[in-house]
Amino acid sequence: MPGPHPRPYQLLVSVVLSAQCTDQRVAAVRPALFARAATPAAMAKLRVSEIERIIRPLGLSERKAQAISKLSRLLLERHGGKVPRSYGELEALPGVGHKSAGIMMSQGFGFDAFPVDTHIHRLAARWGLSSGRNVRQTERDLMGLYPSSAWNRLHLQIITFGREHCPARGHEASRCPICSWAARG
Repeated sequence: MPGPHPRPYQLLVSVVLSAQCTDQRVAAVRPALFARAATPAAMAKLRVSEIERIIRPLGLSERKAQAISKLSRLLLERHGGKVPRSYGELEALPGVGHKSAGIMMSQGFGFDAFPVDTHIHRLAARWGLSSGRNVRQTERDLMGLYPSSAWNRLHLQIITFGREHCPARGHEASRCPICSWAARG
């Protein structure tokens, strides 16, 4: 797993932007946003309406703009402009839930974490790796199955595999390398 992200604040904002949105759409908007404000101090100076205008193509732009503005101010007020390195402090920021905090811990800071979103939750159930009723239970199940040194890598591998072979809609078990194998047993 690569080391800490070189720009944790920009990763955090990108994670907030990614809610209910594709990575490609976030990648298209991110350069314009960070050209205007690449730090918490610069972002806190922007009006929410300006942030919203830049990120409008992503959807949920009003809510995301408010969260980005507030979290930027809170980073300045409570954390000296730095992104905190604990789940509790991350989850206390607007727009940052447990999965987003897990992404920051693993991809942002290089700590062992296994962020589970609805996609990983669905795949873990489909593959018989978890019977968790929610993403937190599935996260615990997956963390118990694999050594912590594999969590960051597996998180990304499951997401990539799921996109390519095991989609939520139009899934054909016989065409999926894992589901077709699992169905034979």
